[in-house]
Amino acid sequence: MSPRATNHAILYLLGFELVSGLVSFTVGRPSDEWVFWLHGIAGFSLVGLVVWKYRIIWRSLQRRGATRETAGSVLLVLLFVGVLASGALWSVIGRGSIEIPFYGSIGLLVIHTTLGLALTIPLIVHAVIRWPRGIRPRDIANRRAALRFFAVGLGGLLLWQGASAAAPVAGPRPRFTGSRERGSGLGNAHPVTQWLFDRRQQINAETWRLRVDGDVREPLVLTYAEVSDLARHAATATLDCTGGWYTIQDWSGVRLSDVLALAQVSDDAASVVVRSRTGFKRRFPLSEASQLLLATQVRGEPLSSGHGYPLRLVAPGRRGYHWVKWVEAIEVSSAPSWWQSPLPRQ
Repeated sequence: MSPRATNHAILYLLGFELVSGLVSFTVGRPSDEWVFWLHGIAGFSLVGLVVWKYRIIWRSLQRRGATRETAGSVLLVLLFVGVLASGALWSVIGRGSIEIPFYGSIGLLVIHTTLGLALTIPLIVHAVIRWPRGIRPRDIANRRAALRFFAVGLGGLLLWQGASAAAPVAGPRPRFTGSRERGSGLGNAHPVTQWLFDRRQQINAETWRLRVDGDVREPLVLTYAEVSDLARHAATATLDCTGGWYTIQDWSGVRLSDVLALAQVSDDAASVVVRSRTGFKRRFPLSEASQLLLATQVRGEPLSSGHGYPLRLVAPGRRGYHWVKWVEAIEVSSAPSWWQSPLPRQ
């Protein structure tokens, strides 16, 4: 494979990996499994391209020697290898973390995501400055190049299949998202995480209030006791965290649709926003309100502060960042449900 074709293949595959990786954070239903398949196959295809890329770098160093740009290239290579290594390790073992001073433990999947995002800008700069513009037809239109591209894709598929087969040997079988089971059925003993910079809240239930307003005819302000009196529904749901773990728990509380029925939703309403005391919020289609649970308990006991006491959202089929904790406000809106950033910015 020519240097030009190799460089372009790496660039396009890394771009695809960035997009598919971000998209994978937004889906949580088995019907979306194909997103994770493509991300895994493309990622392992990059492993095969590393061999060709190493030859390109080595020949360049022999021809030109070290220059001022060498340090930047080395950093790019280290990030590139770090992304591939952390992703491959996660696919096989699904566990592992490093300790960061003043922050705490960071899992392999978080490391993989962070390195992938960190690689984006220097890769674009490198491509603009160093890589030739365009690609010549003979780089991809001859039999030898076509066979090499096919071999890269086939190699990625085989490596991905091998990693998938090895994953159960290294621990519990992963979910289709790649997440591993943690603490199922243990109630408040399952892992506690927050989205990025959200802080755990300590809330006094006596002074806490749930406000329901927006496009409703009867705005509500409910106390914890009033919400608890409405909490007559139970559901078993899977919380799948983008940090790489999932847990299956029995939740109990009140359906969001039941609360909205008390507030009498306006005819032009289209979505509902669930907001945390921290300001974190997510918007959902109004049609899904009957599937969403405002939980006060997990496994028959009140939620702990880390899990959202006094009230959290349970959103089956959605990734963990949709499960808003420390809920204190519900706003009905005429805006469409997609009127928000795909991933939270808070």
